[in-house]
Amino acid sequence: MRPRGQMLIVVAILMMVVLMILAVAVDGGRLLAERARLRRAAQAAADAGIGLVAEAMVTQAAARQTQAAALPTCAPAGPCTPTPALNGVPGWLTDEDRAALVAPPMQTQVAAEAVQYAQYNGFPQAEVSYPQTYDPAAPVVRIQVTLRRRAPILLAGLLREEWVDLIAPGLSQVPQR
Repeated sequence: MRPRGQMLIVVAILMMVVLMILAVAVDGGRLLAERARLRRAAQAAADAGIGLVAEAMVTQAAARQTQAAALPTCAPAGPCTPTPALNGVPGWLTDEDRAALVAPPMQTQVAAEAVQYAQYNGFPQAEVSYPQTYDPAAPVVRIQVTLRRRAPILLAGLLREEWVDLIAPGLSQVPQR
């Protein structure tokens, strides 16, 4: 007597296993792509915010260097031209200049710029972390932008979850010393 129909059961079980593996692969790939997109958007938002800080630093340094170029002796040591070299910008800043970089008006501008870039990249909610007070010992000014997103997953019925929370930070800094 030849067994009949057993192969149909094996194929049905293997088909379910293959479909589950495929669903995990699709979910995993989509979540990795979404997380990478989230990281890029967070980094772009942080870079945009720190760009405002760097611009303010150059403006302050140019003003200081222009004042120094008008004097008979130039200090700090460096070229006495009205335009500072980019790597020499922090040397021209005073403590008052550095304190202005983290003052409330600048905090508002930096946060607004970072949030605007996050929104431009499709993420309406952004958490911006920027120094609240001036720390004279800190070698850098940092901005951190954290983005969050809920991504749907295909295996919702099996895992009893419909969403996965994705979180990505972006960090940018500029030397202040």
